[in-house]
Amino acid sequence: MDEVIKFINTREVANALGCSLPTARNIMMRADFPLIRVGKNLKVELSAFQEWAKQRRV
Repeated sequence: MDEVIKFINTREVANALGCSLPTARNIMMRADFPLIRVGKNLKVELSAFQEWAKQRRV
């Protein structure tokens, strides 16, 4: 298990997408988003987020 898994939070998703925190939360709650809940915190694995974002580019 030498590979470190990087997770990003709602604020980092908002920064990456260039949107507000409430909009990022709404996006993260979508059924097709690779969301991981840690208690009340919303997280996403960085590589899963990047793949999700690539699939949605026009």
